[in-house]
Formats: sequence, structure tokens, C-alpha cells
Amino acid sequence: MTVEILPLSDKIGAEIRGVDLSQPVDKTTTDLLVKAFHKYILLLFRQQNFPDEKSLIESADWLGNNADITMPGNKFGEDGRSIHLISNIRDKNGAAIGDLGDSDLWYHHDNSFTEAPDKATYLYAVELPREGGNTLFSNCYCAYDDLPNHLRKAIAGKRVLQVYDYGVCERPSKDNLKKTPHHWQPAIVVHPVTGKKALYFDRLMTAAIEGYDEPKNEQLLEELFPYVERIDYELSWRVGDYIIFDNRCSAHARREFPETERRLLQRGKVLGEPMIPFRN
Repeated sequence: MTVEILPLSDKIGAEIRGVDLSQPVDKTTTDLLVKAFHKYILLLFRQQNFPDEKSLIESADWLGNNADITMPGNKFGEDGRSIHLISNIRDKNGAAIGDLGDSDLWYHHDNSFTEAPDKATYLYAVELPREGGNTLFSNCYCAYDDLPNHLRKAIAGKRVLQVYDYGVCERPSKDNLKKTPHHWQPAIVVHPVTGKKALYFDRLMTAAIEGYDEPKNEQLLEELFPYVERIDYELSWRVGDYIIFDNRCSAHARREFPETERRLLQRGKVLGEPMIPFRN
């Protein structure tokens, strides 16, 4: 079958047709997918069907090695480390089978609180609510391009403190860093393949910009966050949808959905490397 690439918007994303990710991807298709990934940042594959967890774990082998899940707890798939369950569903004892519930989820970059953030995240839709739960995507190249000069100067060469205290929608705290995953990252990063500059901070995980006192930090961050919180594409999920997106140059968020509706996504990651800072 011929592979088709259909842009999803003029800023980010493309739907890929003619590829079954449950099967090994040949070299020609691999080259095409990698090129499309770097061009479009987000790739959507509809009507995917993974017969077992192993085939899902191998679904992104064309892009790189699978990464272990870093979330705490036990909301994982069968192998206990490679697939993370994103769900509000509860078992017969009332315990949640997955993480992140049914509320909205602020814009963020996955695993930015680690030394080597993931290259990519992939999500597979198993069960969906009748309404809500859409995922929003932001092109952080465009966010950088739109940043006014006074804000570019304010963060030029600066690092941001990325903290993950496992709250769904709340600003991160700097009060207990010894017990909270965190890492200093460049505020502006350079993509290792495209060479483009992207903003690398967000409301969910960025706690501070180095070199500023608390009042100035809050002022700057409140000015900066809206540039990342842009809706360049909104995915209205269908069962069988599989998306994979570049964490180095995009941010994503989620709309809430009714707590009475069930939603289950399976999430995996592609191993990344330390971020490259932009130096003036």
C-alpha cells in the first residue's frame, strides 16, 4: 500500500495512511516516517490494532529505542516499565487503573524534569469518552518565532527549573526539591536534527527562571506561558488512533471530560538525550 502524508494543520501535524505499526517497518518507510516526524512534529496513524503489548512497545522502533516510564506507582502495562496507562477507569475495588484522571491537563513537555528528556511520546487510544478529552498541541518553534524581543532578551542564555510534583493542574513548587524530580533545562533549545530554536518551558512544570527574584520570576513566567499555550492542532480522538510527537519542539495539553465516562490511552516513549541550549 502506498504511504500517504496528509497535513493536519498549517502549523503542526500530519496524518499517515498506509502504515500498519503493529508490523515491522521497512527501511524505505522508516526513512519516510523519520523525515515526516521532523517536518510535522506530530504524526497521527488511525485505525491501528496492536494484538499484544510487545507490538505496541515496538511500534516506534523506526524512530529509536523505547524508554522506561519514569512516573511513580504501578499504573503500567504488562511488563511494568514500558507502557503507562492514562485512564480514569477504576477496578472493582475502586482503585484507579491509570493516571491523570478526567480533569483538564495544562500544557507541558513530557519528562522535561529529567536530565535526558524523551525524544518522543506515543499514545494509543483503547477506550474513549463520548465527549471531551481532546488533546491540544503547540508548535514551540512558532512560539519562539512569535516571542517579542524584550522577552527573548529576558530568557536569552537562561535556564528554567523544571519540576514534576505529580499534580494534574497546579503550578510546581520549589519547596521540596530534595524529594521531587527536577532538572534545570535551557529556556530556549536547539533541535538536534532541524537546528531550529524552540521554547522549552510550560505552566505545568516550570517553577523558575535562573537569575531572577521571586516577583520578577512570576511576572516573566506569566508573560511567557501564553506563547507556548497556543492551539496549533486539536485532536478529537477515535478508538484505534495512535499519535507520536516530538517532545523537544512541541507542548501538549488535554481538555477535561465527564468523570462518568471511561477513557484509556496507552502511553510509551522514545529514548532521548540532554537538551541543546541556544547560545546567542
